[in-house]
Amino acid sequence: MYHHSLRQDVFIKEEYHYLNVPKVGTFTVYDSLDCTFECLGNPSCLSFNLAAYKGADGKLRCELLSSEKYSNPKEYKRNESFHHFSIKTPCMSSPCQNGGTCVANYKYHSFDCRCKDGFYGEFCEEVAKSCQDVYNQLAEKLNVTQLVTLLLDSKLVSVLCHFGNFGCGDGGWTPVMKMDGNKQTFHYETAFWRNKETFHPDGGKTGFDSQETKLPSYWNTSFSKICLGMKINNQTNFIVINKQANSLYSLIADGQYRSTSLGRDKWMSLIGSNASLQLNCKKEGFNAKCTFEWPFQSKNRYSRQRSNRLP
Repeated sequence: MYHHSLRQDVFIKEEYHYLNVPKVGTFTVYDSLDCTFECLGNPSCLSFNLAAYKGADGKLRCELLSSEKYSNPKEYKRNESFHHFSIKTPCMSSPCQNGGTCVANYKYHSFDCRCKDGFYGEFCEEVAKSCQDVYNQLAEKLNVTQLVTLLLDSKLVSVLCHFGNFGCGDGGWTPVMKMDGNKQTFHYETAFWRNKETFHPDGGKTGFDSQETKLPSYWNTSFSKICLGMKINNQTNFIVINKQANSLYSLIADGQYRSTSLGRDKWMSLIGSNASLQLNCKKEGFNAKCTFEWPFQSKNRYSRQRSNRLP
């Protein structure tokens, strides 16, 4: 909003540039000083475009604008027919990082940064490393899914975060892996459990579907809970493992057995009313191997699942 102290501020001229935002007035003037006074006399004027060349009548077109370039960077472009004049603001130093938009407060000569998804902090200088980081910045804790940018393995990665309680409790849940039980991509002996290589990372943007994926969060994201989900037909069931670790990789890659204590009923709840577990095998956990006198073995990384999320 306009404030009387703006009269003491300075308009900065940027030659051959044009800001395409709604106009609050259009005039013909003799010079930039006339256009400046027109803007200062209009409480809604925050900047103006002035024609670079005079018309046949010897005057210049003066366009008073309702906003400024810092709030509308995409509408500010080079133009050989106009010069742009903007009021000196704290946004001139481009304080907002990582593509954040600087919004000037003219009344108090201050500014706020509107950060892109996945970035936060006073200057958008902080990068989220998990969906929980993003969730902690939300003003309203809603049950929603949102595509955000995370810093994983020193790279910016887009993933679909699940916020709120969709079956595993409140929080920001970071996608790690999705597996299709009809395929052998992530069978027990595959190197994917032991290496730090991704598989079809675009699958991390699509939620609970059959697009298999392994994301950098497998070896980068620390957690206190793991959410396991199994989808059979159109029904998806979830269970939560309370386990703290630096990453899922740290629990699985070395092949060492690490026990859990959910119990048979909890594991069977993943499958539903038709669930059954192998007889005589009561061993559960990470890298579980059940050996019988019969001529076969059962091996699972951490029981059967199609997808998992961790905060």
